[in-house]
Amino acid sequence: MNKTSHQLLFWAGTFAALVGLFSQKWNSFSDAFYFAGMLLPVAAGTAYFFIHFLVPRFLYTQQHLRFALYTVYTLLVSAFLMVWVSMISFILLADLKWYEMSPIAKDLFQMALVTYFIAILFSFIRMYATNQGQAIQIEALKEAEQRNRQSVLTIRSNRQNVPIPLAELLYIESLADYVKLHTLNDLHMSKEKISKLEERLPNHFIRIHRSFLVNQHHVERFGGDYVIVAQQELPMGRKFKKEAIVKMKELSS
Repeated sequence: MNKTSHQLLFWAGTFAALVGLFSQKWNSFSDAFYFAGMLLPVAAGTAYFFIHFLVPRFLYTQQHLRFALYTVYTLLVSAFLMVWVSMISFILLADLKWYEMSPIAKDLFQMALVTYFIAILFSFIRMYATNQGQAIQIEALKEAEQRNRQSVLTIRSNRQNVPIPLAELLYIESLADYVKLHTLNDLHMSKEKISKLEERLPNHFIRIHRSFLVNQHHVERFGGDYVIVAQQELPMGRKFKKEAIVKMKELSS
């Protein structure tokens, strides 16, 4: 389920909760449904304007004074819209005869506060999630950059640390309980898992099969189900084929 579906479910659940809470309080499902339907879009619109406009444009660019000022403006405009929505609601429901709306009239402000509280809580949760996601992406980019800068892969082979120049590494082959690292002039054995080696290698090392990891710089050609490296034809697994072909095309362009 994507983010849009999650958000739609959240607002639908919020709407249902507001209607359920205030329909019991007012003994009127239709009035609760009507007012929640009028007030919630204003609060939700305010939340999305805050998240998608004010935060990225002013907070993330370190313009804290403008961010605070425009946030206040946004809340004032939103409150003004809430008042107008309430007035229109009373006009349509009771022709401004407040006594006919009792006890709804005195509790409408309470509904507005609850709605705003939910919208503000939603805004801060979304902002926190976005910040966490960006932090994870930045960290992943830093790790990828460090991997791409490395020129040597050090492995454990025969109880020794063996440095292998990445420029000479052709491909890695995974067998039952060990891996073979095929280089231009040699062959190395290691107990390390191919998945762990993949995490340590730069982006131009591409997983084409559960048992093969190839150096794109030494790929001579490839087809729909094979890759040729140093005149060796290696199979391309169904699980890895689509992503591997995309990566090889991008790196070779």
